[in-house]
Formats: sequence, C-alpha cells, structure tokens
Amino acid sequence: MKRGLNILHFCLYLIERKIHFLFNKINPALLLYKIPAVKRRMKTKYGIENTKEYLDDFWTNQKNGLSLNFIGGWLIGLIFIILISLTIITLKVFEFKFDLPKYVFIVFGIISYVICHFTTFKDDIYLKYFKEFNTWSITKKRINVLMSIGFILLVIALFFLSLLYF
Repeated sequence: MKRGLNILHFCLYLIERKIHFLFNKINPALLLYKIPAVKRRMKTKYGIENTKEYLDDFWTNQKNGLSLNFIGGWLIGLIFIILISLTIITLKVFEFKFDLPKYVFIVFGIISYVICHFTTFKDDIYLKYFKEFNTWSITKKRINVLMSIGFILLVIALFFLSLLYF
C-alpha cells in the first residue's frame, strides 16, 4: 500500500508538472515579467534574475513546491472517496437502513489524512520514492501515469456506482 500510494503521488506530481508547463505556454501574466522595468524591480528588490525559472521552481520543486500541496489534497481526497464508497456499499449490501452521520465524514477525513501522512508525507518519505521513480524509463512513467489516471477514474466510478446501484 505504501509503495502504491507513493507511485500514485509521483504520477500525480508528473501530471501536475506537465499541466503547469503547458499552462505557462498560454499564460498571459508571464508577459509582464518580460517588461524591462519589472525585470529590474524583481532583480533589485527580490534578487530574482530569471522570474520564469523562479516561478517554475516555486511550483514544481520536489521538496516544498506549491504543487505538492495540491497533490497531497488529491491523494487525501481519493482515499476519502474510497472509504466513503466502500462504507456505502457495505451498508447497502448488508441492508442497513440508516444515513451516515456527519461525524463519519470527519472521521474518514482524519483517517485518510493519517494514512497519507504515515505512508507518504512523514519525514518526506516521498522524496526517497521520487528518487527511485525518476530513474524509470519514459515508457514506464507513461504507463504508470495512465494507470494512475485509470485508478482515479475507477475511484470516481466506484463512488457514483455506490450511490446509484448499491
């Protein structure tokens, strides 16, 4: 489970990184940083030579980039949806007739955070896995990214099927 979550975390990182670089190609705000006055101000006031490289590092840094917060939220959300879906399926299969109280959702949120914390985030465990996964070939990375997308779609389908059919 630990390795699987870290593979999913790495693949989500690759997806978010690719989306970031694709968005940079059409981002009109980056044109502001090409104005000479803005370049001078960034250099004198903040000490930033190349703003594009600074922003890329700010978003995609593997140690503490902002994209890791989004990816962590996705990972916690996926585990939360899995827990809710399996609970709904279990309740409907055994024909229990009661609604889920609100505190169950809070408990599942805490459980999913704890699972992610101890398998991925604690002491930056994911960095060790990122070093290992960065040595994968491009083909293996693509296969794992596609499997991760398939897993995410499967979790979403499981959630809606648990609401509709079970």
